[in-house]
Amino acid sequence: MNAGRIVNARLLPSPTDTVNPPLIPLPGRFAISWSNGAIERVAPQPDGTISADDNVIDAAGALLLPALVDAHLHPDLAFSRETVLPNRSGTLAEAISHWAAAKRELTPDGVHERARRCFDAEWRGGTGTIRAHVDVGSAAGLRLLEGVAAAAAEFRDRIRIQIVAFPQDGLIRDPEAEANLRAAMRAGCTLVGGIPHVERSPADSRAHLKIVFDVAAEHNAEIDVHVDETDDPNSRCTEMLTELTIERGWQGRVTASHVCALASYPEEYARRVIARVAEARIRVVTNPGVNLHLQGRGDGYPRRRGLTRVRDLLDAGVPCAAGQDCIRDPFYPIGNGRLLDQAFLLVHAEHMDSDRRMRTALEMVTGMAADVVGAGAQRVAVGEPADLALFAVGDAVQLLSDRPAPMLVVHAGCIAVGASTGVPAVVTLRS
Repeated sequence: MNAGRIVNARLLPSPTDTVNPPLIPLPGRFAISWSNGAIERVAPQPDGTISADDNVIDAAGALLLPALVDAHLHPDLAFSRETVLPNRSGTLAEAISHWAAAKRELTPDGVHERARRCFDAEWRGGTGTIRAHVDVGSAAGLRLLEGVAAAAAEFRDRIRIQIVAFPQDGLIRDPEAEANLRAAMRAGCTLVGGIPHVERSPADSRAHLKIVFDVAAEHNAEIDVHVDETDDPNSRCTEMLTELTIERGWQGRVTASHVCALASYPEEYARRVIARVAEARIRVVTNPGVNLHLQGRGDGYPRRRGLTRVRDLLDAGVPCAAGQDCIRDPFYPIGNGRLLDQAFLLVHAEHMDSDRRMRTALEMVTGMAADVVGAGAQRVAVGEPADLALFAVGDAVQLLSDRPAPMLVVHAGCIAVGASTGVPAVVTLRS
């Protein structure tokens, strides 16, 4: 059953609302009803009363948001820190080296169990949509994909999961990976992934990206590539990606993840690249926790923060999202799958402390993130999916400050987390 109603909920105004301050809830409380997985009514509720014979959830003044969106996650890696050699330098290079050795011994069953833990952590944190990158390089084969796909099938009633076929070790330096990439797409992966900056030369990076676009064209699929995840200002794969996106007519169908080198480019060149990203209608995903942890390790002081130029991209009209990326693996020793933590880190790392910027940080794990992954710009509005998360806070500043677990998560109109596994006659969430 996927019909129900939430009453006495506080709502944030739309980011395009110029009347209400962006971080202050709309005045009053609202009733939101849905059926067949879509919101059908959003109405003020002046008296705050409910009827005992309605299918209702009494929010008691809690804040209702669209369910959170994790635009970048590696569930095949999650919780693998205990099984991989320790990353003593803390660098990306050492993490890749240890992972390359460890993944040869991984089994689909083991990956399945860890991916289940990962997805469980995410949906308990309020996540309703995930874009999952899964290693299909020659050392991984399709074993990791098999385990993640099995876990994703178990969670399909709680989370919408896209799977990106990701050739972790490259496509030119790891030539067997191309066959795996194609096989993974035939097996049902949603998007084509890549990582051109790990190749040995700019020519090989371009050849890598050409293969990615070729496979995407064969499957009429979108693309999400790890690109320029480095501090090196000479890594220029983002510009290559913009050129090929326009050349192949894939505008609006490409996501660039990480894009860390952009923060190290000379100002004039960075501005030119950002303009090209906007022209190619490429979306960008940053991963605040992991990028802050891995990047800048070779710097003395002053030390780079490691994130891409989030504010400059947003100001240029580029849709951006923030992802978890890693959870307790050789790349990142901590992480919990709670996306509000990523919005919190983003506020600090990118100085997004004005009301407008803080609301944008929230949008980068909700509505704008949904747009980035192709789930539509979800809002608590008529016609939008009934994918909702209810938090026991009064406003968005408290939400970013406290970052509580949700009281309730609704997925496709059914309660996924909270007092029940389906909408009952009456549920009260009053303390």
